[in-house]
Amino acid sequence: MAEYPSPIELWNLTFAEANAWRDRFAAVPFEDRGGYFLGRYYQDIAIERVLEAIAEGQQRILLTLATGTGKTFIAFQIAWKLFHSRWNLSREPNRQPRILFLADRNILADQAYNAFSAFPEDALVRIGPQDIRKKGRVPKNGSLFFTIFQTFMSGPPKDGQPSPYFGEYPSDFFDFIVIDECHRGGANDESNWRGILEYFAPAVQLGLTATPKRKDNVDTYAYFGEPVYVYSLKDGINDGRSPQRWTSISTRPTTN
Repeated sequence: MAEYPSPIELWNLTFAEANAWRDRFAAVPFEDRGGYFLGRYYQDIAIERVLEAIAEGQQRILLTLATGTGKTFIAFQIAWKLFHSRWNLSREPNRQPRILFLADRNILADQAYNAFSAFPEDALVRIGPQDIRKKGRVPKNGSLFFTIFQTFMSGPPKDGQPSPYFGEYPSDFFDFIVIDECHRGGANDESNWRGILEYFAPAVQLGLTATPKRKDNVDTYAYFGEPVYVYSLKDGINDGRSPQRWTSISTRPTTN
């Protein structure tokens, strides 16, 4: 080679086939808080693999990374790029997406809510049963929604029949759903929580887990497919250090 290829030449060689959404995602810089937060190489790879899957129209996506390797940070950066590229289910950049972060414990939903504080404050919505009962309806104004399975499954019965709160949203309301610790309930065929994911079937759904299951009726892979990227604890040890948790510098108060 007479000279090393330029970045744009390398990009064109790597991605010979055009993809408008891949290019739009790449045009949105990572949010690094002025250089304070820099992703590790495996986080960058995980983000790239998920965005590539989204650009190619994949509906169910799985990431498997060891505990403490920064899955929330990865989810934040993916949401950041989707939000600022104005990706949504119409595949036309005519509006910002509605993104749901779904967990099975309040502490996880609260941590994610706090970690996403770089987004505009009016874009973030923490969904809690008390707020729903107080206002008499589920919140719909916002771009990033955080809740737990149990909240969505609750709701006063109507005509003697269960009436979970998630049913108050149109099934295509959310464009993208992140399921944290997706091996705990969401991927279980017999779990009532699975009904939430099936109701919001039009959404692109990303499962995050450190310990996917493949036995009996709990098969994380059966629902999400094979992971687009795996980073194990062994990988972290081979990198010469134990993975450390990514800690948000957010000062947003925790919701009880």
